[in-house]
Amino acid sequence: MTLEKVNTVKLSIGEAIEKSLLANGVEYFFYTMGSGNAGSARWNPNGIKQIFARNEKSATNMADGYARITNKPTVCYAQHGAAAMMIASMMYEPMASHSPVIAITGATPTFAKDQWQYQECYEMPSFESTCKFNQDVTNPKRVAEYVRTAIQIAVSGCPGPCHLQISQDMWNVVSEMPEIYGDKNFLSFPPLRIRPEQGKVVEAASLLADAERPVIVCGSGVHLSRAYEEVKELAELLSIPVATVYGGKGCFPEDHPLYIGTEGLYGRPVTNAIIREADVVFFVATRAGRHHTDNLTAPIPCTSKIIHLDIDPMAIGRNYKVEVPLLGDAKVTLRDLLSALKTMMAQPKPRGQRIIEIAKKINVYENSIGTREGTDKLNSDAVPIMPQRVINEISKFITPRDIVVCDTGNAMSFSVLFLKLKGVGRTFIPVAGTLGSSFALAIGVSFGAARDQRIIHFTGDGGIGYNLADIETSVRHKDQHVPMVTIINHNSVVGNWKTQFAPTNYAKIWESFGGYGIVIERPGEIRDALNNAFDSDKPAVLDVIAEPTAKSRMGGL
Repeated sequence: MTLEKVNTVKLSIGEAIEKSLLANGVEYFFYTMGSGNAGSARWNPNGIKQIFARNEKSATNMADGYARITNKPTVCYAQHGAAAMMIASMMYEPMASHSPVIAITGATPTFAKDQWQYQECYEMPSFESTCKFNQDVTNPKRVAEYVRTAIQIAVSGCPGPCHLQISQDMWNVVSEMPEIYGDKNFLSFPPLRIRPEQGKVVEAASLLADAERPVIVCGSGVHLSRAYEEVKELAELLSIPVATVYGGKGCFPEDHPLYIGTEGLYGRPVTNAIIREADVVFFVATRAGRHHTDNLTAPIPCTSKIIHLDIDPMAIGRNYKVEVPLLGDAKVTLRDLLSALKTMMAQPKPRGQRIIEIAKKINVYENSIGTREGTDKLNSDAVPIMPQRVINEISKFITPRDIVVCDTGNAMSFSVLFLKLKGVGRTFIPVAGTLGSSFALAIGVSFGAARDQRIIHFTGDGGIGYNLADIETSVRHKDQHVPMVTIINHNSVVGNWKTQFAPTNYAKIWESFGGYGIVIERPGEIRDALNNAFDSDKPAVLDVIAEPTAKSRMGGL
């Protein structure tokens, strides 16, 4: 018996990468310049939209934002040396936010290795802690295979970033290689929906049905799985209060009587308190990390029975003793759980009195938030402007389709405490932990958002200083992305630090790049300014002169 000859193609490495990216569903390529390889004008892939960013960090953040809003893999690129190392550090963001970003970096030409070539360094170890897959591609015949493999790994299980390193001198090498293909199952995530053991589902159903004070805590995996209807049906079936972690915000209707807010170190104290009182906590698609559980106090370990549903086996039981582990995709697992509950229950357990008591607690909190010494900061007319009032104005302005992207630190805490979303879906996208990433993240989101959506990006003057050059990127591509307005909480300090910035007019900076800018000195100007900014048909900024002493105490106000 003779084996049929494998179909082959003869391509340059650059062409093979292009065809493999296209075959595997990649639509955008965010990059910075690099000689002799992907950043070169000689590499001009057809069918992939190329976005030249102003630095490597921005390219990574843009790819991350695009992947988060589309649930599709995307690519960022930088040349070798320090540029690749910058991408390695910024891959923390897609790693922490479970985003399928593929980083492709150059490497010192093979003929020049270990001869102190310009910008030479050994980049590979730097990607180990921030990537699911990290490979130095040295065989030209296998480059398309590695691209396909990296994409499949990035979107599978718990999504996350991958890295391929390709030496500069390989890009123009022509080689005969196996025919290039993509797998349609891995063009977006989740590619495969995994179910847990049926026996575990029944155990979880029994525990939830019998609980006296259950709480559901939803993470970003609810967005990844698009399990919105299932969470809502489960909560309503059993009258269970629902909280979210920061990345899960927006996965449950925020005007629903069962919604109790965002928990965690940046979250609402009343939400943390309700979770501490629970006898059963159902973690749905969240790692239940220290920051999201208020330093492992909401709930306090071993005081509540824990059901933990996650697609990543490493997340289950890491921080809490688990009564029932559910390893699987959130959407199909919750469907199985609902089916089991409906089979075993003649009538849901009455929990109306508890819901009334929780509603009273939340009402007391809602009436007190943003206040100090009798001043209502959510509606304050004080000058300089209170950041609580800024968030309240954003809440009033947004539609159910608008997307809010926010920076970390005080910007994040003010947002999760006070922002009221109007729709269900991924309409709140927070930075995972690297200050200053939110601007480029928002630009990436703007490329992937639907045409009827708008982007509102909230940051401080500390955060915006990291990537101001990418105002030009946003302006250059304004016809390719949806409208985007940045709101800067301009208080001339960084977080709780005592550093005092020099006077800066961010509106003029935006205008100098070809955007639209306006300085806001009175809170009553915010609403009209937002309308004017979006009507300008340009990337815009609202430079809000904010009260420098207003800090969002971590753990809530």
